[in-house]
Amino acid sequence: MNKDNWKELQEYLPLFFELNLDMSFLFITEIGYEKGIIDATIPVRNFLKRNNLHNYETQGQGQKENGATLDAKLILPTETVDLECSLYRPKTKKGDPRIWFRKIKNYCEANSFIALATDKKIVYLINLSDEKTIHSLSSKGYVYQELLKLSEEKQNIARELYNKIKAIHNKGFLQTVVSGDTGVGMTLEKELQIKPNSSRKPDYKGIEIKTYRMNKHKKITNRSNLFSKTPDWRNSNYHSSKELLEEFGYESNGRINLKCSLKANQIINNQGLYLQTDFNENMLYVMHQSKGEVVQWDFEELHKSLLKKHPETFWIGAETKIVDNTEYFRYSKITHTKNPQANIFDLLIESGIITLDFTMHIKENGEARDHGYLFKISKKNLNKLFPEIKEYNLSN
Repeated sequence: MNKDNWKELQEYLPLFFELNLDMSFLFITEIGYEKGIIDATIPVRNFLKRNNLHNYETQGQGQKENGATLDAKLILPTETVDLECSLYRPKTKKGDPRIWFRKIKNYCEANSFIALATDKKIVYLINLSDEKTIHSLSSKGYVYQELLKLSEEKQNIARELYNKIKAIHNKGFLQTVVSGDTGVGMTLEKELQIKPNSSRKPDYKGIEIKTYRMNKHKKITNRSNLFSKTPDWRNSNYHSSKELLEEFGYESNGRINLKCSLKANQIINNQGLYLQTDFNENMLYVMHQSKGEVVQWDFEELHKSLLKKHPETFWIGAETKIVDNTEYFRYSKITHTKNPQANIFDLLIESGIITLDFTMHIKENGEARDHGYLFKISKKNLNKLFPEIKEYNLSN
């Protein structure tokens, strides 16, 4: 996306935020227009992947042998027309991903700037270089109303999930399906008939579900995971969880562990570790008080993980009680968030509001086992990261 495209897009961002749609953008160059080929950029590839439409990473090379198609529609100022989306990786070079929309030349010119939206079945296109289309969008005419329909479908999914959780709440206290910390989440997943998995994709039709325990006064008792992201081992001074354990681990319960929280601002934990931000280089580092840099992340990669995991989230609080040494849950509170502010993420790490947890140990066979590099935030600070928050007390 060049500077002119970005300037053009900024004019319409408030409308897209208002619609609360997952969107991506394409620029059709003159060469691409003539050849009928557009490079599927990383944002477009991620858009298709997170909406379960297409995954270039698993696609073989060759248009005839491994090409794929999707239904597509172009929203014009007064009507919507059918297109077909072609996705493939050519045999030449590294098979850089390509995308094209058949018949689109009938409706746009070269150097057109195209917005993409989806209902997770069909790809919808909006030509942001067409004045009549722009007028219809900004005046909330036909183009806006068609996009609004997609937005309302998302709202219906949130309403559907709310009603299911409300019905679960009305059952009262439910016996945990497994003992330990994971019980609060796994019990709700069982009730929602969601199969447990370690996927980074949202849990329920595009909505992420996060559960936590509340005490008897309904106050928050722990932090919540935002996401897990492995360090950039290649460019770090330590290159695996095993190396971290060998260097910074401690003995506990007969094995070597490294389980600790890390904060920025020179707040050093018991292992001598802390976080350090470098906004000039756009990097986050784990530092040791005497050994210097340990591991690192590019903030841009962390932003991608945040946006992929939390486009929309239900944070669900559970009341708990113990009966005959068995835990029971009643899911009583929902905090509904959307559209995290990725540009604020870095500052929240710098201020210590977002923290990082190491969760690893050495197994009996000598191999390292980690449960993720967990970026966490307290529930009371969700409003600092998410601009749109709704609270629901299911007991009312």
